[in-house]
Amino acid sequence: MSLMIRRAEQSDAPAIAELQQTTWRETYSGLLPTPVLDGLALPRLYRTWRAELIRQDGDLDHGIFVAETEDGKALGYATCGAAAGQAADILGDGEIHQIYVKASHQGRGLGRALMLACSRWLLMRGLFSGGLWVVKGNDKARAFYESIGGEMAGDKRDSMQGWQIPVVGYTWSDLYELAGLESEVPSWL
Repeated sequence: MSLMIRRAEQSDAPAIAELQQTTWRETYSGLLPTPVLDGLALPRLYRTWRAELIRQDGDLDHGIFVAETEDGKALGYATCGAAAGQAADILGDGEIHQIYVKASHQGRGLGRALMLACSRWLLMRGLFSGGLWVVKGNDKARAFYESIGGEMAGDKRDSMQGWQIPVVGYTWSDLYELAGLESEVPSWL
């Protein structure tokens, strides 16, 4: 099966909304409060992603990528941009806001490929350091970030629908290290 990573377009909003609903329920069942996961209604997610993808078109500091099969079936997505506020103080110049791959396709290099796409995109904008936040109990994701050179850089609480969620920061002081993942990404890219 041939796979590819590409910059998302406005027409990807329905597929990314479905991916978010699926991957969040796969990833966060037992980690996030049930009302947060139950609140992932597709119509609302679709509107949110449509707005994000429209914003991306006019905002050079906002990148959204989709991982898909050659016939266009979306399997994962990632978003990134300049870090702001407290995130910039802890994470550095750039932030990977979201990165998710369907559980059925994890372990095939899609996460690495999405991280590679984000790091390259951030570097092209002069953002040379960066990081991301991960839910504290998400040990699988934390192990993945550590395996590609991420270093723990603090923690905080994120507010989601009124709930306070503990998250941990992972950083790369030099995003060129992440851009070097190319040798570890499968040749289907």
